[in-house]
Amino acid sequence: MQSPSFSIYDASAGSGKTYTLVKEYLKIILSSPKNDAYRNILAITFTNKAVHEMKSRIVGNLSEFAKDDPSPKAADLMEDLSRDTGLSIIKIKTKSQQIIKHLIHNYAAFDISTIDKFTHKVIRAFAHDLNLPMTFEVTLDTENLLVEAVDAIIAQAGEDETLTKLLIDFTMEKTDDDKSWDVSREILDTGRLVLNENNRNEILHFQDKTIGEFVEIKKKMQALCKELEETNEGLATKAIELIDKNGIDPKSFSRGTFPNHLESIRSGKFNPKNKTFHEFDDIAINKTAKDRALIENIIPELLQILKEVYQNFEKRDFYKAFLKNITPLSLLNTVSNELAKIQSEQNVLSISEFNAIIHREIQNQPAPFIYERLGERYRNFFIDEFQDTSEMQWQNLIPLIDNSLSGLDDYGNKGTLMIVGDPKQSIYRWRGGKAEQFIELSKEEVAFFHHEKKVKHLDTNYRSYSEVIEFNNAFFQLISTEFTNADYKDLYENHSFQNTNSKKGGYVNISFLPIAEKNEFIDDEEVVEKSDLYVLATLNTIREVVKQGFEYKDIVILTRKRDQGIAVANYLTEQGVPLLSSETLMIQNASEVRLIIHLLRYLNNSADLESKANFLHFLSSTKDLSMPVHDFIALGMNHRFEKEFEEWLVTFDVSFSFEDVRKKSLYEAVEIIISKFILPSEGNAYVQFFLDIVLERDIRNQSGVADFLIFWDKNSDKFSIPSPEGNNAVRIMTIHKSKGLEFPVVIMPFADEDYNRKPKDKLWLDTEEIDLGVPKALVDNSSAVESFGESASAVFNLKKQEELLDNINVLYVALTRAEEQLYVISQSLKAKSDGEYPNNMASFFIKFLIHEGVYEEEKLSYEFGNKTRLSKITRTVDTVKSIPVVREVLNPKNIKIAQREALMWGTHQQEAISYGNIVHEILAFVKDKTDVDLAVTKAIENGLITYDQVDQVLQTLREIVNHPELNVCFDGKDTVLNEQTIVQKEGRILKPDRVVFLENKQAYLLDYKTGAVNAKYQQQIQEYQDAIEDLGYAVLKKALVYIGTEIEVVNL
Repeated sequence: MQSPSFSIYDASAGSGKTYTLVKEYLKIILSSPKNDAYRNILAITFTNKAVHEMKSRIVGNLSEFAKDDPSPKAADLMEDLSRDTGLSIIKIKTKSQQIIKHLIHNYAAFDISTIDKFTHKVIRAFAHDLNLPMTFEVTLDTENLLVEAVDAIIAQAGEDETLTKLLIDFTMEKTDDDKSWDVSREILDTGRLVLNENNRNEILHFQDKTIGEFVEIKKKMQALCKELEETNEGLATKAIELIDKNGIDPKSFSRGTFPNHLESIRSGKFNPKNKTFHEFDDIAINKTAKDRALIENIIPELLQILKEVYQNFEKRDFYKAFLKNITPLSLLNTVSNELAKIQSEQNVLSISEFNAIIHREIQNQPAPFIYERLGERYRNFFIDEFQDTSEMQWQNLIPLIDNSLSGLDDYGNKGTLMIVGDPKQSIYRWRGGKAEQFIELSKEEVAFFHHEKKVKHLDTNYRSYSEVIEFNNAFFQLISTEFTNADYKDLYENHSFQNTNSKKGGYVNISFLPIAEKNEFIDDEEVVEKSDLYVLATLNTIREVVKQGFEYKDIVILTRKRDQGIAVANYLTEQGVPLLSSETLMIQNASEVRLIIHLLRYLNNSADLESKANFLHFLSSTKDLSMPVHDFIALGMNHRFEKEFEEWLVTFDVSFSFEDVRKKSLYEAVEIIISKFILPSEGNAYVQFFLDIVLERDIRNQSGVADFLIFWDKNSDKFSIPSPEGNNAVRIMTIHKSKGLEFPVVIMPFADEDYNRKPKDKLWLDTEEIDLGVPKALVDNSSAVESFGESASAVFNLKKQEELLDNINVLYVALTRAEEQLYVISQSLKAKSDGEYPNNMASFFIKFLIHEGVYEEEKLSYEFGNKTRLSKITRTVDTVKSIPVVREVLNPKNIKIAQREALMWGTHQQEAISYGNIVHEILAFVKDKTDVDLAVTKAIENGLITYDQVDQVLQTLREIVNHPELNVCFDGKDTVLNEQTIVQKEGRILKPDRVVFLENKQAYLLDYKTGAVNAKYQQQIQEYQDAIEDLGYAVLKKALVYIGTEIEVVNL
């Protein structure tokens, strides 16, 4: 059955998304006449974990289908597939066996990959056209490249005149504004704009602008600001004169507010935050004023003047906002060029440029050409997690997809595209993932290249128990009213409802921390206490959950920010709760790694006393000292001279020469430190991982100790060892990391985030009405933008809605991870005087409880469902196996080389042949008699013979070179060519074993043979003779030398 060529699955959390993808994938490969249909399928997903999951499910299912007795789950899927494809169960079984066989032999063509890996593949295929070196490496560390680029730009100050002037002016502006003079942060932000594809279209407008042009724009805006202020002063004077001219007493205005307002505008002291006057009634007149009628008469005219004044101020504020950002923006191209330069010097390509390169260079190529380069032609496309695919990544895929959907393959089938996603789980806007893209595509009326399209909603949740599902249904239904944007509202109002499955029951708990009573002595301590209350509540929740029969490994704690996770982790570790989180697995926290770093710092700079003290502190923990630790450190610190220090260390059984280690390469130095100070019994994963990092830096960047330390200071917090599965420990992760995973019990503390606090975002505003020479202006995102005119206000409000959507999406991801129990820990809030609650996440939960009719201000905990455990209890066995440690460093002298032929010397018929072959090979090293000993040494090095065979081989070689028939060939007077190739006219290649050229165009010719005498060898040596005579030499002597246990020479 031909499925529609384009289907979109809107799959809410836990609705069997992967199952659907796998099923559709299996349908295609099982119903195709070929066994390698998987070659024509490209499945793209977002994370490596998802790739692994999908691959293993497909292969797992195929291998189950191929069995005589498939598992119940697989049998159900087979029934499903049989219904959908019309294939019999037997046919599915045999087909699966054939596919599996095929797939294992061509596993590389089994194309399920992340979007980045696919773009990487495309770029590799086009490297030559893009002028990229074929060997380029991909770097994920864009931030470091940027920092290098910014440092390089600042270092150019003093050389390039325009740049220097710009940087000095910028520094002055910042200090005038009472900000730090350090400009590198702003320039870094500009660099991030360049690399973040969300700004791609805007940045294009600035690409051909020079610093000089930006300076012109800046001057123009400064002049415009001044002009507007002067105009307004004139208008204010006009208004004041109007009042005077009519003989109105300024005191007739209530409190003199209005005249003061005009005066402040006239003297240039206008503050936009002050009251402004727009309506007739805004201008208050004293009740007792005698000239009320006169005033009321001129109010329309005054308001008219003021309207113009306010509009001018709006324009001025807009210019000022742009002026704040124009200097870093003018360095845009400088940063881009510097980045390109660094990347080509280091032969790397930043992953953030992948999509842009394809977009620029490859997207316009005809699809068949791209396929030809890739070596595959895809007919079927699967895109998972579509809400995280950025606009540019989607645009890059369209030509390929459109090509396959339009044409038919050899069997008359159209290509297919299946997109799966959930806009409610779109939480990667900052790296280009936009929910709007999915929302647009899934609207019934939006066509995609005239291909018929089917939108399907997977709306049953198979993950969670009914209480959790029902809570989320009601909660997100209510939250939908927070949106003003119609699409977003519709998303949560009409697409967040899920049907429950057969798992009934479950438990949801919402608790609030009490409001901290404010007193006047409060200082910064209060902030700390709040997070302490959260971690304490988290610990109590964990204990409560464990009482219900859950194990530690069933529990996950989700936090929005990393530092919240660290706070929880530190506290729980103190309380003895076993934990797994990327923080607890950070390499830089391991004491052994810290020791290595302290020692490297000391090696790099022996005056670094802090590192020396830290090193001694570590040493004290590994030795049984007869003195207090402090005294030991003090004693060590007293030895100022390195030699003395080394001698003193020897008294504690530590022999370590700092000078020797300094001479070693980075990797060797670290290896020596490890072998000296870290006991093999403690050889742990952290040290191994650290060694890998060191090795990579050493090989790729040839970095020494100093370079490595700079690298480590910047990046040490990025390295953590992968967490072992199967440990019975509570997991802590950020909500972003938890996406796509599920856990029996989810605890979400810190659920009181203020989602209205502005992240440091920038907005792009249109400058159509004013001719600045650029169509877009970059301003900081703040509420002031609302007053820059209508279009600016619209941009601002859209951004606000997007931020709200992103925040609610993060909440959605967090609350839908739970299978059986969900605990939310928030902060109670007092309603404001108008009955509204402040804008923060806690207010969502309070509004929900009010809506359910259960909220009481004093009550701090609310339960839905019953907290007794329902799922079956399975005891865990710790499956983590420790890897034994390699105890000694290799000594090259102990390395034995495996012999080749020598292994066969025991058997008689083989013996003569293989011995002959080996001697034959060794003879290639022999030019004359004096080379025999050297040749034997080489043979040992190359693994041709072993030490105990040396005498026998030497004897044979001496026999040959001193043989009465042959010694003229080995006397060393003439030119010798061993195994030299002769290419004949007709293209044949000959390789005589030994040719000796005498002075007067004469030659001797030898060929070594093994085994029995054979007539065909004579013919062969005759060919050699002909070839040499063709070269113009006369062959005086030619002989076949048979090498076995005896030497036999046949002169011809």
